[in-house]
Amino acid sequence: MKRLLLLLIILPILFGNPNLAFSQPGKIFRTKYTTIHYMEEKDIDDFIWRLGGQRFEFTYDFYLASSRVDRIIERVEAILDMRLKKTDNIDVYLLRAPANPDKPAALYEYKTKAMYVSIDNSSEGVFAHEVAHAVINRYFSPPPPSKIQEILTQYVDKYLWSDY
Repeated sequence: MKRLLLLLIILPILFGNPNLAFSQPGKIFRTKYTTIHYMEEKDIDDFIWRLGGQRFEFTYDFYLASSRVDRIIERVEAILDMRLKKTDNIDVYLLRAPANPDKPAALYEYKTKAMYVSIDNSSEGVFAHEVAHAVINRYFSPPPPSKIQEILTQYVDKYLWSDY
């Protein structure tokens, strides 16, 4: 728990915006594989839109929003031929950050088993890349070295939608 709190303090520095930390309890959206933490309805609306390129009313289309997230996770699992356990759940924290090519769009912290995503810089590819880190880290114990992980995540980047 101490690491998570420390990470929530450090992440805003990494993303370049000191106002990103969750200073108040946020909202939660659960899918088959994730628990997505966000602050405002606009955050989850924008994130889901960036994953699929089509806007819809998140508040009315929970199933579509959930399937959009889970479809990417299932695709990553298929590419890597590694499956999450039924008990595995990825915590995803949506953060507001200004678009900045010098800052990371997302990161996966294997110690806390959480993913942090800049809403404004997110996309299917960015999300899939970080999901690949989550899948790899949960599939292997201990996780492989970071260079090996990057090779596997780049493989996911290359083949994410290649057969569609």
